[in-house]
Amino acid sequence: MGWKWMGRLALLGRPQMAGMLQTDSRLLLLQYQQQPDPALLQQLFLRYADALYHFLLKQSDAEMAQDLSQQAWIQLMLHAGSYQGQSSVKTWLFSIGRNLLIDEWRRQRPQAEQELLEQLPDPAAKPLQQLLQAEQLADLDQAIQRLPAVQREALLLQLEDFSLAQISEITGAGAETVKTRLRYARQQLQHWLTPAEEESDEHR
Repeated sequence: MGWKWMGRLALLGRPQMAGMLQTDSRLLLLQYQQQPDPALLQQLFLRYADALYHFLLKQSDAEMAQDLSQQAWIQLMLHAGSYQGQSSVKTWLFSIGRNLLIDEWRRQRPQAEQELLEQLPDPAAKPLQQLLQAEQLADLDQAIQRLPAVQREALLLQLEDFSLAQISEITGAGAETVKTRLRYARQQLQHWLTPAEEESDEHR
């Protein structure tokens, strides 16, 4: 993405950066609280900027995703002192980005009702990994965009390797609710991506 202000941070912090490559992200942010060294922030940016941007992009558009990503990093800089180290830095950063996204949705769609989970039966769902390994990545991406917002969000976070507990923390939903959203998302993706002939065979 390469925003100009982050590029300047990179130039300022480059001499000290080599020794930080293996430093734990929590420690980097806690050190940044004590001394706001641009090199510390740049290392965090290199680790998480792309993941945050693509998470937001899947739920908005390129312009909004870039704007919200930049806002999230600014919020991290301004409020680094509020980080207590109880969650991972990535979880905390994604929580910031998600809150900004929700605020933007509310500004754009103040009258929009909250999307409800679809009440689907509980068939023997195929593992998500099988869907990802199939040669259907373009179809899968389109199908993910069709999911209800809460299901899409939970699935995208899981694809970023967040645990159930971390997804719960980011979204503010209970662990069982997260499980339900993920299960419904998998069921719906299987329904959309399974060829009609195969579905017919399975029900014979």
